[in-house]
Formats: sequence, structure tokens, C-alpha cells
Amino acid sequence: MSLSLYHQKRSFSETPEPEGKEKSSKGMLRFVVQKHDASQLHYDFRLEMDGVLKSWAVPKGPSLKPADKRLAMPVEDHPYDYRNFEGVIPEGNYGAGTVMVWDEGTYEPEKGEGMSKKKQEQLLLQQYEEGNLIINLHGNKLKGLFALFRMKGDEKPWLLVKKKDEYASGEDVTAQDKSVKSGKTLLQIATEKGAVLNHPENKQSVKASSVKKIKKAEPKTAGKKVNPGAYKNKKLEPEQLGTADEKAADIKLNGHLVQVTNLKKLYWTKEGFTKGDMLYYYHRIAPYILPYMKDRPQSLHRHPNGINGKHFFQKDMTGKLPDWIPTHEDYSESTDETIQYMICNNEASLLYMANLGCIEMHPWHSRHQKPDLPDYCLVDLDPDKNNSFEQVIETAHVVKSLLDELKADCYCKTSGSTGLHIYVPLGAKYTYDESKQFAELLVGLVHQEMPGITSLERNPAKRKGKIYLDFLQNSQAQTAAAPYSLRPKPGVPVSTPVDWSEVKKGLTPTTHNATNIFDRLKTEGDLFKPILGKGVDLKKILNRLLV
Repeated sequence: MSLSLYHQKRSFSETPEPEGKEKSSKGMLRFVVQKHDASQLHYDFRLEMDGVLKSWAVPKGPSLKPADKRLAMPVEDHPYDYRNFEGVIPEGNYGAGTVMVWDEGTYEPEKGEGMSKKKQEQLLLQQYEEGNLIINLHGNKLKGLFALFRMKGDEKPWLLVKKKDEYASGEDVTAQDKSVKSGKTLLQIATEKGAVLNHPENKQSVKASSVKKIKKAEPKTAGKKVNPGAYKNKKLEPEQLGTADEKAADIKLNGHLVQVTNLKKLYWTKEGFTKGDMLYYYHRIAPYILPYMKDRPQSLHRHPNGINGKHFFQKDMTGKLPDWIPTHEDYSESTDETIQYMICNNEASLLYMANLGCIEMHPWHSRHQKPDLPDYCLVDLDPDKNNSFEQVIETAHVVKSLLDELKADCYCKTSGSTGLHIYVPLGAKYTYDESKQFAELLVGLVHQEMPGITSLERNPAKRKGKIYLDFLQNSQAQTAAAPYSLRPKPGVPVSTPVDWSEVKKGLTPTTHNATNIFDRLKTEGDLFKPILGKGVDLKKILNRLLV
């Protein structure tokens, strides 16, 4: 057991969390469940074992219903002293948010009441290694037998399940929302420390059980259904998009009429690049970009008046789409609403998005068929304004060298903005949490090698002159510009896959742009295809990392 990862993730001069060390209780083995209002509201389930607290993050919290199987993601070991921690982790620190001691007590393995503590721990450690713990809890809220077992495959998540006994019930135990240590709610704890909650307590995370499914949208305008074939505009061929001057016109793609508007509006004023030019670009690039868009929920980043105008993100497309565009339904804890994300499956839907002013395309990392399993892991190198692009290039090669040592394939593209994106293919075999944990370990090693020019600090004001090693993009509904997406920056840059031999001095964010990308594709083809392939074996990579 080791606390090295726990210490690596925290700066104890900035967080009130205990630094701690390996030690054991003097009496019976202890457990604690802490309600944690971090970026995602969840419950941390911790068991004392061999001098540390073995820990799992349980998004929906424990249940007393034996039929409920609650996902439990293993996280780093915590020090024994952490069981008493209640307070606020400041913004900018790992796990920032309010923490409550939701339940605590003693525990032992099933049928372990008569054993010595040493024998109990030996049995528990054996069960832990086998991925099948059966424990008897003696808490204030949680009592009786619980099973905690690993899903198939060593690297997979665990499940927390209440066993059938006298304490099993249909009660929603998470409705008991006060600390067993202080008697306070999360809101009271936050308020006393001058903080605010990330997730107000009346918005329960259990609502995330809202069904995730694909379905056809039911578009409405002023209460009436829209007939997308009812446009009576001049019909254009896609090749005419960059030259036509119609206020509105129709193009037919994939059997659907797509209305396009304001074709002569300047989107890049200095470059003279119009909205029609942008639409024509997406028509031409469709065969290359669509493999990275197909079946994926989209976050629409709209610039209706070009790169210098106001812009906004739009995710919920409920009632706003023609009936031939499918959607993916997902519950948002942050807004307490069910969102219908648009899915882009063909050129017609791609140009529909572009006509809405979507200069750049932002697909999920996962497909709607497997919304919890991303196809790739992303490390985003995000420089400060004082960093040179040569420093970004240098950092990218350190990332690649580490991944080469781990025998993990990786692929690079320009972000089209100021940085570089490095992708590791996962083959939709691992969860977002597993992807994020891997990325976090990786960037931690990069930062150790390059502390002078890199930072794990997200707040730009706290990392001046340093490149942010962003691993947090590896969460569901987080997005990055797709390969071959335009970016709303001067020079009409394109987020372009590059061979590692090209990642060298002379490469700039605008090296590849809308005026030269098609000549490049004729000679280089699509260099990014492998990110949608079989994917790496994270278990083997993590084993090499630990060695």
C-alpha cells in the first residue's frame, strides 16, 4: 500500500486535507463514506486496510436495495486520518469542493467477527486482490452486509451492492443528508467556509438515472411541426456554396433538403472568407471529418456573425431539429435537466450544423451506442500567452517519449488554436474515469520532467508562462475540436493531424489552414485513422507505468 499518488495529486500548502501517513486504528477496522461536491457530486467509500483507506468513488451513492448495483470507481489510497476530514477543498486543487462525513463506523469481513484484526485484514486483502469483497458494516446509516466486487477484467470498475439481510430496504438512504460528524448539511459546511456548492442540494444526482437513448427529435416552431422539405428557396449544388450570393437557398444531401443562409456574410473579415466559403469547406472535407463525427453527440459552438462576433455553446436541441436528425438523450446534473444532443451522421447534418454558425465541430469522445466508453484519451497542451509554440512542440515530444516507453501508440494534431492535441486510442474498452486517471498519471510524469514550463494548474492566472497539461477533457460530454475542424481564429486554421516527424520547429497553429489542407490530404491522406482502431491495453500500460 502506498500514499505516493495521493501526495502527488495535492499541494498541502493549499488544501486543508490531511497529509497523513500509513497507520492503523487501535481498535476495530474503520470505514467512512464522504459525500463530495466536486466537479461531479459523488460519495467516496473508504475501507481501512493495511494502514491506508482503500477508496472508491460511487457516483449515485450507496443503496439499501439489493437490486441496485452502484458503480464504484477505484481511486488512489487515502491516509487513515482522511476519515475525519470534513470541509472545503479550495478551487484550483484536485477534487475542489465541499466534503462531508456522510457515514462512518466499523466493519469486518463476512463471518469475521471472531477473528483477530490481523486475520481480518489478511482475509480482506486477499478478497481485494481477487476483486470480491463481502463486508459487514456497523455505521450510522449503513448497516449489514455489502458486496463490493470488480467487474470482469482487472482494470474495470467495481460495483457496490447491498446483500439481502435484515437491514436491506427500499429506503433512499442518500436522502439522509446530514453529516454524522457535525450534523450539518453540505450547504451549511460550504457556507461556513465562505464557499458555494457546485451542485445545490435540491438537485439530486440520483436523477442521473434518466434514460440515455437515441431517438428522433420532434421539431416545433411556434407550436407547429416543421416540414424540412417545405422550403421554397433556390436549389444549389454544393459546389456553388462558395460563389452563390442568395440570402437563402436549399441544397439536397443524403436525400434531405438543407437550407443555407447568408452565404455572403463575412466570417473571417481580414481573410475575406465568407459563410458560403465555410459551408463549401465542410462539403469538401466531409469524407475526412465524418468518421470522427458519426454517431457522436455534438456540442454546438455557434458563431452566427463570424469569428469576431458573439459566440455561444448550445447543447440541448429539443424541438429545434428537422425530424431526420437523430438525438441522444442525457441527464445533466449541472442544470438538473434532460438534454437532447444532436447526432451528426452524414454530410447533410454536418452542413446543417455549419449553417447554424458552427465554425468548429465539437463531438463527444464516445458514441451514443456506448456513451460511457470513449474511443480515445486526450492530452491537450494549452500554452499561456507567454509560451512559444516551440515550447509546446518540446512538451509534445516528452509526452510521446513517455508513451513510447509505455508502448502506447499516440497521435498528434494541431489544435488549430494555440496548442497541440495528443490522442491515445482506447477502442471504447474503458470508462471515462479510467481514461482520465490514465491521462492524469501521464501528465503528472510530464510535469515532473518539465516543471519549469508546464503546469497542472487549470487557472491561467496561477500558471503564467507555463503550458497547462490538460487531462480533464476526458469526461463525458467534454469535447475538443474534431480532426479537420475549422477554428474561429485568424488565418482560417484547421485542426490537422500531423506525423510526429512534422512536430518540429517551423510548425505553427496556422501552418495548415482552409487554403492548403486539401493539397495536403492528396499526398498525406488521413493520418488520424488509427485513433478509431482497436486501442491500447491500459492494463499492460499501467503495469509498465508502475514498474
